[in-house]
Amino acid sequence: MSLESDDDSKQKKEVEIREMEIDDLSSVYHLGESLFTSEEFPILYRTWDPYEVTDYFTSDPNYCLVAEADGVIVGFILANTIEKEGTAWKKYGYVSWIGVDEDYHRSSLGQRLYRRLEERFKKEGVRMVIADTDVDNEGAIAFFKAMKFSLTSKHQWLAKTLRRPKKSNNKLQNG
Repeated sequence: MSLESDDDSKQKKEVEIREMEIDDLSSVYHLGESLFTSEEFPILYRTWDPYEVTDYFTSDPNYCLVAEADGVIVGFILANTIEKEGTAWKKYGYVSWIGVDEDYHRSSLGQRLYRRLEERFKKEGVRMVIADTDVDNEGAIAFFKAMKFSLTSKHQWLAKTLRRPKKSNNKLQNG
């Protein structure tokens, strides 16, 4: 599939979706860093950091995919599987992160990444895929609805900032 670039020449760029490799870790991290900013997501319960990328890559590399155009990573999806005995589906897929370079928004690249992931999930016996997002993240909700996810419930999470105890300046008490 070719996508038109936003530059004046309107060159066609071929985008390849493939399994993430170790050499892609830095590029994926930096793309995510530009997409998942604290300004846009100030109280995201998971923070985007290098450990997110490396943890998914080392635990379930089959479910870490990248989109590459002209040698540059322009999208990614990070997911894993969860096995729960005694549940209806036994094996679940969990989509943790999906990111697409802003130049490739509205190009169906996110959908292509998700569909490729879903193919892998099906081959591995996954029967249900789970994703979560903030209730105000209209773009993500629209994306997952387009991928035929159903909104099962509004998940409410609570947060509390813990204050550090004041340190005593009286060193005589400690000695």
